[in-house]
Amino acid sequence: MEKTYRFGVLGAGNMGMAIAAGAVRAGLFQPGEVLLFNRSADKRAAHQAQGYAVTDDYAALYAACETVLLAVKPQNFDEILPVLAACPTEKPLVLSIAAGVPFAKIEAALGADTPIIRIMPNTPLLLGEGASQLVKNAAATPAQLDRVRALFDTMGVTVVFEHEHLLNEAIPFAGSAPAYIYTFADAMVKSAAAHGLDEQDALQLFCQTLIGAAKMLLRGDQTPAALIDAVCSPGGTTIEAMRVLEQRGLYDILAEANDKCIARAYELGK
Repeated sequence: MEKTYRFGVLGAGNMGMAIAAGAVRAGLFQPGEVLLFNRSADKRAAHQAQGYAVTDDYAALYAACETVLLAVKPQNFDEILPVLAACPTEKPLVLSIAAGVPFAKIEAALGADTPIIRIMPNTPLLLGEGASQLVKNAAATPAQLDRVRALFDTMGVTVVFEHEHLLNEAIPFAGSAPAYIYTFADAMVKSAAAHGLDEQDALQLFCQTLIGAAKMLLRGDQTPAALIDAVCSPGGTTIEAMRVLEQRGLYDILAEANDKCIARAYELGK
């Protein structure tokens, strides 16, 4: 049975729409080749006005699309998977961006012969600056993985893992890391305001410094430790700040935060 649409998004929220729009922007699909599921009539109307096909029936979407992106919360999988499993259809390529939901859970419902690729994107993907990790199950082909990687390469940096558990292990370093960075930025801006700086000026300075520091790290010619040393002149200002971070155990705090984040990912998969 020939599929009507090339790409379907089950859960057309911010992340699902960012991926669909990225695929269209990259010329991989035309809007009319993309079918979007959303429970909100207003959002369906807005998406339809942009040229997308829309539906309020996610089983129909699963049956009609060559590739189906599961972009709903992990907590919704218990509701959705049995409905999809009952669809009498040729199996689509299934993409899942649900944190912690393993292949085993999806395959138990849809069948081990269902080609599945799990993706862990982060929110900067909304701006085309994402950091995504991919892994395929046994039923997915290398060619399918290559096509999905090409899609996410248009929206940032993509890394492919051989082993599924590494998606959980990587969550703090890309998926959750934006929240760490926003927290750090918030603390810096509040400190700047306490010292009489305008908050918007402080935020602009700090954000540009983040961009510049990231580019220096990505050049790869110096380790993070070497770059720290380059800023910390003996007897200077930065080294005094770094002593406080060291004394307060910043590295230990981050290690504990990452451990908790990873543990929760495994809990979600049970």
